[in-house]
Amino acid sequence: MRAKNVSEPETAPKKSSDLFQKRQKQIIQKAMKLFMKKGYAQTSMREISKATAIDIRNLYYFIKNKEEILFLVFDRLHRPEVQMFEKKGILDIDDPVEQLRAAIAGLVENGYGYGQEVLLLYRESKSLPKRLLKNILEKESRVVSHIENILKKGCARGVFAIEDTSFTANMITYQLSLYALRKWNMKKYTKRRIIDLMEQNILKMVGH
Repeated sequence: MRAKNVSEPETAPKKSSDLFQKRQKQIIQKAMKLFMKKGYAQTSMREISKATAIDIRNLYYFIKNKEEILFLVFDRLHRPEVQMFEKKGILDIDDPVEQLRAAIAGLVENGYGYGQEVLLLYRESKSLPKRLLKNILEKESRVVSHIENILKKGCARGVFAIEDTSFTANMITYQLSLYALRKWNMKKYTKRRIIDLMEQNILKMVGH
C-alpha cells in the first residue's frame, strides 16, 4: 500500500518530464529483475527502493505501489503492439497476404527485445487486480482482433483457407511470442531469420 503523508521531494521532476519518465523506467527495470528472481509476492517496495537507490519516500512519488509497477511492465509490452498496426500503416494494406506479413514482422520486431517481460506476463499476470488485468487483456485482445480481421479478409478473397479465424488468430499471436519464451535456446537465429521462419510457418498454417 502507498505510504500516507508522503510529500513530494523538493527537487522532484515534473511528471510529464523526461527525467520523471527516465526515473520511472529505471524503477520498472530494477523491480522486474527482482520479480523474476524472487517472485512478485515475495518482493517488497523496500527491496525495490534499495535496488534503485531511491529513498522509499521518494519512490512513491514515481510509482503508486507495487501493482502499478507490474502493470507498467505489461503495458510496455502490449501498448507498442496495439499502436504498431496504425503507426506502420498495416491496417491500410489491401492485400491480406502482405498485410499478414507486415503484422508478423512488426510483432516480431516489437517483441524481440522483450524476454523477461513475456515470461513475467505468463507467470505473474494473476497478481494484478482485476481492473488492471482487464486493461492488459483488452490490449492483447485488440492485437488478436487485428490479426483475425486480416485472416477474415484473406478467407473472403480466397487466399486463406481457415475453418476458425478466431482460434487461428490466437495461435498466431502465441506463436509470435515463441522467441521471447524460448530465447535461451534460439540464440543462433537472427531477428531477420526469425521473421522469415515465422512468415513461412504462419502462411503455411493459414493455407496460403
